[in-house]
Parts: sequence; structure tokens; C-alpha cells
Amino acid sequence: MRNDLKTLLVLGATSAVAHAYLRRAADDGVFSRYILTARNQEKLEIVRQDIAARSGVETVSVMSHLGDASQVQEAFDQVLQLSDQIDECLLAYGVLGGVPPAVLLETNFLSAAIWLEALATQFERQSYGRMAVIGSVAADRGRQSNYLYGASKAGLERLCEGLSHRFAQHQDIHFCCVKPGFIETPMTAHLDRSGLLWSRPVQIANIVRRALLKRRARVYAPWFWRYIMLIVRLLPRSIFHKTKL
Repeated sequence: MRNDLKTLLVLGATSAVAHAYLRRAADDGVFSRYILTARNQEKLEIVRQDIAARSGVETVSVMSHLGDASQVQEAFDQVLQLSDQIDECLLAYGVLGGVPPAVLLETNFLSAAIWLEALATQFERQSYGRMAVIGSVAADRGRQSNYLYGASKAGLERLCEGLSHRFAQHQDIHFCCVKPGFIETPMTAHLDRSGLLWSRPVQIANIVRRALLKRRARVYAPWFWRYIMLIVRLLPRSIFHKTKL
């Protein structure tokens, strides 16, 4: 039976988008318990203290190398020891590059897929639950600049799509893939962040919140990326292959 305690689980709580989302939730008083996970204990504790102070409710952490597929079950067991129900989950960890291909694929897709399946089973057991997954517009078409990253996010998007289909007839279980474009985060610090296409983490966090409340299965963040990527997808191969995207 569902009780009144509303628990938010955040996978990758030290990411800029996750921290912004947690701050919004804490300021709004949405949840009564927060469970934060990340691999860097020092950064995780800073975020935990911030959210505990803002929310005034139980805020606990589980340190885990989220991208290591072999550690997922152990970490999830620790989460369930802290709370036997998960009302909402945000999956916000990943790597952009600078790591071996096997590590990138394991972090961005394989480990995330195991987490998603574990949460899906938990939601089914509870008969409720909602989850937002941070994907990427890079999933829309393979490009020379980031095809491995894009492939990992494309796989993650298809998985979310399948879970949405699996629970399509269940009004209380929902999965949403949020597809940001360029975000001003430490992960993109090495890139030229001038121009109008860059978003701040708080903007993406607000989009995630609205998408969950509206039960969206997929949403571009911000909205204009839907049309930018439509053009990219529709470019004929002969023209596309002449670009440096």
C-alpha cells in the first residue's frame, strides 16, 4: 500500500542539471525524502547538505560508481534499504567523451539500462512511479563529431520508448526521455559556449519538471531543438556528408 511519504531518487545527483532539479523540488516542497547517488563522495555530500537545508526533510546519499554496470544491483539494494518505495527517479549521469569507447557505452547505456529495468520492476511492484531520463539531441542522427555518444543516447531513448509502451495502459507509471541540446555544465567547459543555442541547467530542470507533470514520453529541451534536429534528420545523405557536424 502506498503511504504519504514521497521519495525522489536522483542518479547522478552531482551533475549540474540534477542539482538544479533537486533545488527546485526542495524549494517547492514536493518530496518528503531525497535519496542522492553519485560516485564523488565529497561533491555528493555538498549537494546532500544543500538539499537537506533547503527542504528540511530527510536527505540521504548512496555513493556508487553509477556507470559501472556491475555495481548497479548493489547500489539499488542500498537505495531500497533506505526506502521501500520510489515515487520518482531522475537519471542524470553520463559522459560526453574523453574516455575509452567501452567505458562511454557502459556508462551512458548499459549501466543506465540496468537501472531503468530495476526501476521499472520496482514501479510495477508498487503500481506507481515516474522516471525522467536525460538523453540528448545527439541521438537523432549519427554525426562524425560524437557518433559513439549519440549511439549510446539513441539506445537509451529507445529503451525509454519501450518502457513507455510497456506501461502505456498504466496511468500511475510513466517514463520520460528529455533531450537537451547544449548545456552550460562542467562537462562542456572545453567547448565554445557562445551563441544562442546554449541553455543553463535550471532551464533544463524546469523542462524536466513540466514534462513529468504533463506525462510527456519525449521532450526536446528547449523546444527549438525539435525543429533544428528535424532539419538535420531530413538532410539528404549526399548533402549531410559534406558537412562537418
